[in-house]
Amino acid sequence: MQNKLVLFVGVVLVLFGIFKPDLSNLSLPVGGSTVCVTSNHVADAPANETLLNKARAITEVLLASDDSTRKSDCIKLSSLYCDIATLIELDKTDLVIADTSTIREVNSVAGKMLRLDIKDKYPNLAELAKDLVVTNIGDDDVILDEELRLKAVEAFRALSWAFWEGSK
Repeated sequence: MQNKLVLFVGVVLVLFGIFKPDLSNLSLPVGGSTVCVTSNHVADAPANETLLNKARAITEVLLASDDSTRKSDCIKLSSLYCDIATLIELDKTDLVIADTSTIREVNSVAGKMLRLDIKDKYPNLAELAKDLVVTNIGDDDVILDEELRLKAVEAFRALSWAFWEGSK
C-alpha cells in the first residue's frame, strides 16, 4: 500500500513537471495570504560542506555531457528533487514517506518517473546521487525522526541544486 502511495505521488509530481500547466491565475488562501504553485528548484548551494562537495561532483558529471537534452533533463530533475524535499518536509502530519528505505526508493526511480532516458548519458550519476542521499541519512532502514527528516530534506535540496547547476 505504501509503495502505491509513493508511486502515485511521484506520478503526480512527474506529470506536473512534464506538462507544467500555467497556474499563475491559481491562488489559494492560506492563513490570510495567498500561495501560488510554480515550478521549483533550489538555487542556493548546500550549507553542509560534505553535501556541497557531493552535489558539485554530480554537477561536474552533468556539465561534462554534451547531450542535447542535458538542460531539460536537469531542469526536470531539479524540480522533481525540490518537490520531493517539500513532500518529505510536509510529511509530519500526512505520512507518505515514513522511513529511509522509502526515501532511497524514491531517489532510485526519479529518472524513471520522468521517463527520462538518462541511463548512459551521465556516467556514475545514479551512484553519485545515491551516495549523496546515503551520506546524509545513512544506509540503515529506520523510521524518520525529526532530525533524520531534516537531513533527508537537506539531501534532496542538495540534489535539486546540483541538477539546477547542471542545467546551466
